[in-house]
Amino acid sequence: MDIPQHLTRKIRLRNYSLPVLVAGLFSIQFFTSDRAWEILLAAFGGALLLSAIWGFSLWQGLSFRREMRQGWAQVGDRFSEQFTVSNKSLFPALAVTIIDHSNFPGYKSSVAWPVAAHFDRLWFMDSFCSKRGLYNVGPTEIRTGDPFGVFEISVHSAFTKEILITPPIVPLRQVDFASGDWHGNGGTKAKMFERTVTAGSVREYVTGDSLFSIHWLTTARRDRFYVRTYDQQPSSDWWIILDMDRYVQVGHGLESTEEYAAIVAASIADRGLKENRAVGLIGEGRKPLWLPPKTGAGQRGEIMHALAVVKPGNLPLRSLLASAQRYMARKSSAIIITPSVDPAWLPTLTTLKQRGITTTVLLLNPLDFGGILPPNPIDKQLDAWGIRRYQISKNIYSMPKIEDFLPNHVKPAPENLIPIQKGA
Repeated sequence: MDIPQHLTRKIRLRNYSLPVLVAGLFSIQFFTSDRAWEILLAAFGGALLLSAIWGFSLWQGLSFRREMRQGWAQVGDRFSEQFTVSNKSLFPALAVTIIDHSNFPGYKSSVAWPVAAHFDRLWFMDSFCSKRGLYNVGPTEIRTGDPFGVFEISVHSAFTKEILITPPIVPLRQVDFASGDWHGNGGTKAKMFERTVTAGSVREYVTGDSLFSIHWLTTARRDRFYVRTYDQQPSSDWWIILDMDRYVQVGHGLESTEEYAAIVAASIADRGLKENRAVGLIGEGRKPLWLPPKTGAGQRGEIMHALAVVKPGNLPLRSLLASAQRYMARKSSAIIITPSVDPAWLPTLTTLKQRGITTTVLLLNPLDFGGILPPNPIDKQLDAWGIRRYQISKNIYSMPKIEDFLPNHVKPAPENLIPIQKGA
């Protein structure tokens, strides 16, 4: 995407030594005319004149363009940009420095390269996306000067562009969510459908179909791509309830329950939407989160945006659950993500159960993030009530590109990539 070139150009005197020297030689020659002073005045005066012509030529002819390949990325991705510096002046820019003022974490695009006269030079910048959030790319400035360092030329663009970094998606393979699915063919009609494992028929491939659904035997026989169509069965909504109470979070930076809660929520939402479920999100950070269950790519974008920018707030989980249950219909599935080991929020689960809402609890083990309170009392009570629960540890990553940036990450054993303790 091209950034409009709203450029501000400036030229300033950077080094006063040569102008002062020329002025001194002129004064001496004026009062005491001598051949030696004439030669020196001609030499240094000519250098000053050349610097002025060179500098003003660059001031008029130097420009740049900044292009971004995408406006969003995911933690673990590479964010790419292209800088193009154009020099339409009569003189080369011996050293052009690009100075970037972005707040993107770890982003460094300040470089210095020569740019010949009547020439365009391209730079490609790649940065690793290590932290979720909404960041600004820009403003940007380029600087150069004449060969004698007398004048400094700067071209500044105040334009900024937002880039959204969403949480990474991890395969929570061992998590099996308690479902509120409708069974049988009678009763109330479901709001949505999910695929079963039974393929009903085939049809021609259209743009957007998953490559995993291609029926290769039919494709080979008819010499065109065909995909499977699946039988449909009713499915319940998934409500992801994200506990962002600042008083129960432990850990720091990337190694905190706040970050891991966002990662787990994003992974669950991605999984549910890929299964054609309606997925919603409820939470309370600095701003309320309330996204009713929907399907499709639009809902995925809304949820990922919300999880990219969510920050801890002051609402405890018991209050969040009390307000959230009003929006949940019978046969919904509530997925609670929390690091809280305070039993005060447990009684609200019985209310959910009485209303026909099935619950799964994903408990971020505080001990694994530097906390001091064990989750044992919570586990025992959930087991006693028959509520499915899992303990989520820090080692939930299996993608090497994500493992690389975690400062304290311990690579899990191949046979246990997702060390999650299951209950009930």
